[in-house]
Amino acid sequence: MLTIGRAAQKVGVRPSALRYYEAQGIVRPAARRPNGYRIYTDDAVNLLLFVKRAQALGITLKEIKPLLHLALQGQRPCTHVKQLARRHLREINQKIQELKTLRTELRTILRHKAARAQGNEVCPIIERA
Repeated sequence: MLTIGRAAQKVGVRPSALRYYEAQGIVRPAARRPNGYRIYTDDAVNLLLFVKRAQALGITLKEIKPLLHLALQGQRPCTHVKQLARRHLREINQKIQELKTLRTELRTILRHKAARAQGNEVCPIIERA
């Protein structure tokens, strides 16, 4: 049994994050000590490590909750995880394309010489690109 501070340290988050996950229904402390301190089991720590890893992969808490619900029902949510991973990969690939386009546009702007603004122009480099 671990206090919130020790559990947070093992997971690599702040105790406030554990309180947030608790408020969101992601994890529950096993019990509270007479002084009111939360106590977490190793299973809770493993669950929190799963949550942290899923978030690192771009999976949101909103997406994680149904996965945890399936796991609590004794089902493996791996099919759902793959669907999420495919969707996130598509989004990342789209973002990469957008960033490549932006890089090209910025390189083009940097090649232009500054010109005198005409009329109501703010910056000809941007407005004439």
